[in-house]
Amino acid sequence: MNFEINISEYLLGWYLLYGASLSKEIDKFRKTLWNKYNMEYNFCYKDKNEIIKYGKDFIPDNDTLYNEIFKSDLYLSIKRETNRHKMQLSKMFNTDLKKIKQSLKEVLKMNLKDNFNIFVLHPRMEVIEYYNNNVILWGSEKDKYASLKLLIMTIIKGNVQVDIEHKEIVDAIIELASLNEIGKRLGYANNYTEGDPTLKLIKRQIYPFFLMYLGYDNKEDILDRMLEDKIGFDLENYPIDKNMKKMNLQDFINFCIKNSKHILKLNNVLEIEKNEEIEVI
Repeated sequence: MNFEINISEYLLGWYLLYGASLSKEIDKFRKTLWNKYNMEYNFCYKDKNEIIKYGKDFIPDNDTLYNEIFKSDLYLSIKRETNRHKMQLSKMFNTDLKKIKQSLKEVLKMNLKDNFNIFVLHPRMEVIEYYNNNVILWGSEKDKYASLKLLIMTIIKGNVQVDIEHKEIVDAIIELASLNEIGKRLGYANNYTEGDPTLKLIKRQIYPFFLMYLGYDNKEDILDRMLEDKIGFDLENYPIDKNMKKMNLQDFINFCIKNSKHILKLNNVLEIEKNEEIEVI
């Protein structure tokens, strides 16, 4: 699994034209271009998917508007800031890439797509998108650990089948695998329940089965892990299934969807005050 981290000038220019506004200066710049190149402004809107598809080989049908953008002081300033963002992101990946690959392999237990192209955008554009051709758009002000965790989660989402009908289950498992388990292994996670608060309950309900999926197959180890993660449950309600550790992440997702009525029936979460502040289900 390899990552190429690049800046696409055309993609950066496209977001300068059509992305979320970052400042009054950009609003004024857009208005000037709109008044001067109204036809081209409408025409170039369609270019985004083509840029993502062809990457550095993209050639616009009409480069009049892009040429105007590229020579502007505003664009040159945004490009400089984006390049600094790219260097920071590259440094993070280069530092932790070996651990990231190993953690992905151990937790997902499945082959991932080989090559990923990450196109870096200006950090204040707040763009995090994944495309099926292994392209990730990344323009975010998240700090180091948040950036890597979200990138890992984005990569996982691009490698599993998402069942729309059971989207909450899929999202909860992806968070358990990425933000929590891989984040924990890489030293990024402060709390195993970190993540989308709307998924908190369903993640607790899946958690006992997730431990079995990870390979915890005896009561003592599971109890130790419960204390470590501060998420408790009554083991008598969860007979250990040693076959679950043979599953990969996609198998586990399918298992949870198939058995969702059983897994999600324990919907009363009790919080007790102890030194460990364990939450019991």
